[in-house]
Amino acid sequence: MSHARCYAFLTIATAIIALVTVTVAYQALPGRAFAADDFQWLLNVQDRPLSAVAVRAFDVRAESHFFRPLVWLLLWSEWRLFGFDASAFHSVSLALHVLNTALIGWLTSRTIWTQSFLAPIIGGTVAALVAALHPAPFEAVVWVSAQSELLAALFLLLTLHFWWSACFSRGLWRPIWHVAAAATLALALLTKESAVVGLPLIMLIEWEASRVAQRRIALMPLVLPVLVTAAYLAFALDVASRNTLVRESGYGFGAQVALNPLRSLGLIAAPLPGVEYGREAWLPLVGAGVALAGKIALVIVWRYGKGAASLLTGMLALIVTLAPTAPFDSAPDSRYLYLPVMVIALMAGRWSSIFTDWVMSVESHSHRRLATVVGGDNERSEPGTRACLRVRRLMVGVCALSVALVLGVLAVNEVRGREARFAAGARPGEELRLFAAAECATGRLDRILVVEPPIAAPHVEAIIRLSCSSNPQTLVIGSGDIERELRPHTLVVVFKGGFPHALIRTSL
Repeated sequence: MSHARCYAFLTIATAIIALVTVTVAYQALPGRAFAADDFQWLLNVQDRPLSAVAVRAFDVRAESHFFRPLVWLLLWSEWRLFGFDASAFHSVSLALHVLNTALIGWLTSRTIWTQSFLAPIIGGTVAALVAALHPAPFEAVVWVSAQSELLAALFLLLTLHFWWSACFSRGLWRPIWHVAAAATLALALLTKESAVVGLPLIMLIEWEASRVAQRRIALMPLVLPVLVTAAYLAFALDVASRNTLVRESGYGFGAQVALNPLRSLGLIAAPLPGVEYGREAWLPLVGAGVALAGKIALVIVWRYGKGAASLLTGMLALIVTLAPTAPFDSAPDSRYLYLPVMVIALMAGRWSSIFTDWVMSVESHSHRRLATVVGGDNERSEPGTRACLRVRRLMVGVCALSVALVLGVLAVNEVRGREARFAAGARPGEELRLFAAAECATGRLDRILVVEPPIAAPHVEAIIRLSCSSNPQTLVIGSGDIERELRPHTLVVVFKGGFPHALIRTSL
């Protein structure tokens, strides 16, 4: 089979695997509501023309949190298309996740150099399955506000594909691929600040390509992504200097610089039920154990086997993608594990291809030994040895598929459980939105007092402003402040069992 047909087959196969597995794992997601920050993002783009949103998004001086202009444009487009239809927003998230899963599977198969046609197929399939079903980064898929993670990952994966193509292209195509990679890197940076890891990832894939092609690393093409990253940092650091979390010590350089990456690694290595938010004290210990095991494996492979350079590249890429979790003062959210899991998926895919090659080579060696022992009776023994070879390969394949099936079922169940728990936590916000819209439609309201809600105050205010066209003043108060805050045309809202209820409604 030609390389073009091989790549086409692998692309179609990984796309189908990604679509099926993501659909199965996140089956209930399209029926879920908005959550938390979603309402604030929607409020920012509601009733604004595209020109106003674009100017606001790219205005560095107006930003006091993060510089993510493409997220503004993405959510503005979705709001104009879908309005309050949360299922459509979730469908966009699922589509982005499917694309990323297919891209990591395809990238894995492209980076596998072997004489066997089977190894790239297995490697790409394993990578796609791990990326699609790993429970650790579930928030990136189920939370509309986390579409920045998905979109940035999409641009970064395209960047790596383009750079890999440039490494093995000649003539005019090579600079074209380099420029395309720099452009998608810029788009990733304009989507999420953690995309600064794109530059070291480009360097690592350049190193891997130069090792495969047995040439020196090309330094000149790296100038363009370096300039793109430097230009972005000039804007991002200005915004970071006004960031409220930075000013309030939400980020730091204490013990968490080591503990948070280890905690994140523990979340990836042990995606057990109920640990998705990383608060367990034992998670850094698990991460430290995984890191130690990786170092031991690297030493052993470097000394006795093949693939040491590939393992080292993967470990460095994992360290790079875990680095953005380091400065958080609290445990990193699950959505920040999206890129590290993509790296894990690529490593799993490449090592499964190495295992496939090893099985094939062992069986071929056994076949040659049998033929040598039989000697002159080679023709009669050939069908028997071939049948034995096929049986052994079938047994290995059945065992591997059984393990993959068990792990896949466990992963699907865990993803569904985490998604359901997240949806249950987000339900009070959706109930408040529906309740506020109904109450505002029944008559004039100047003030809405929400008593001790199970939702953060900024989210409450955003929900009511989105739901009530009259924009009544919204106050989040304690139960002892009700009488003091009562005014004409005031609604007092209390929550019972996660559902809002009208306690008092005053008129003139």
